[in-house]
Amino acid sequence: MVMKDLLITFGDSWTFGEGSAYKDGMNQPQYEQIQHDPDLCWENGWRKRVVEHFDFDHINFAVGGSSNDKQFRVAKKFFTSKKFKEIYQQKQKIYVLWGTTSVNRYDFWVKDRYRYEHIFLKDINGDNVSPEQWGRDAQAIDYIAACLNKYSYCEPARVKELEIEFLHWNQYFKLLGIKNFWYDTFCSFNYSIKVSNFFDMNKNRRDLLSVIVDNHRKDHPSLRDIFPQDDFLYACKQEIINPYSYHPLTVGYELLGNHLIKKLQENI
Repeated sequence: MVMKDLLITFGDSWTFGEGSAYKDGMNQPQYEQIQHDPDLCWENGWRKRVVEHFDFDHINFAVGGSSNDKQFRVAKKFFTSKKFKEIYQQKQKIYVLWGTTSVNRYDFWVKDRYRYEHIFLKDINGDNVSPEQWGRDAQAIDYIAACLNKYSYCEPARVKELEIEFLHWNQYFKLLGIKNFWYDTFCSFNYSIKVSNFFDMNKNRRDLLSVIVDNHRKDHPSLRDIFPQDDFLYACKQEIINPYSYHPLTVGYELLGNHLIKKLQENI
């Protein structure tokens, strides 16, 4: 029996496949009932397309709303586990695809809940968390988020932390003989280091929304002048992005899948 190669994915909702379950004519409550359904996100997202193309086995750690902090924490736990040791001994080749997400997503330990929680920092006076998520703790968490925004949050510093993680994980995977690749999910950050295994590192437009829009414009040259400066409006107009959330529809994930297949073919 031939052992399949393994693909491990890390990231947030754009890697998980969120948004793809939307069908034309759905209202928002109908969509929100199935928004996070793992089977639908797998069936309509890009991971299935990539896995089936290369005939990989697959393990996914990407989850909607995840922060970089959480993904690095989950990865450290997995790659030091007995389960990974067993997998590593069995698999001939292992590949890791890792999507970085917004640096304004923070994870922190909550003593009363005895677990990590996360917040999205928006602006100092903005709504940073929802009452539904935090219940009686919402006011306190909003205060913490406002303090982080005002006294701590610094995008260049957060990006520098990402760069350190790139170097750390690249060295770790190199020692294990694992090929790993990075991609930007939302923002095309101006990194101060050049990482050879970072997809489209030398391009100014390399986040996944830009990938979707650029590939769609390439296939539809007559549409290039529609919203030339606004990728999101273009994607909504062409029904590539979900109307109720900032996530691709199935056609958008098809474009991403094809793009990532091409990148993997060039590098493995």
